[in-house]
Amino acid sequence: MMVKKIAFIVLGFLVGIAFDMVPHAFEVVAKTNVCRESCSNLLKVVSIVIYAILPMAWGGLLGIVIGEHHAKRILLTSALFSLVIMAVLTWFLYKQQHP
Repeated sequence: MMVKKIAFIVLGFLVGIAFDMVPHAFEVVAKTNVCRESCSNLLKVVSIVIYAILPMAWGGLLGIVIGEHHAKRILLTSALFSLVIMAVLTWFLYKQQHP
């Protein structure tokens, strides 16, 4: 049982990393770029915090909710929430680069 839980935590961590790739996917698909070094310090800090928290949150979430009664609904809601957070971050990074 413990091995299964650890496997889901690792899987959740990888899912969080996949959500972290949304800004890069936007750059590739739209053939544009978002700010990196040219961002304001506040935006750099916020993006680093989001990039760090998202994989850890997904790892914890999958480790906790797998096997629960409403796990599917919780995971779907969390996925939509993560997508919205990353979309908003991507928009801010794009607007900073292209005022």
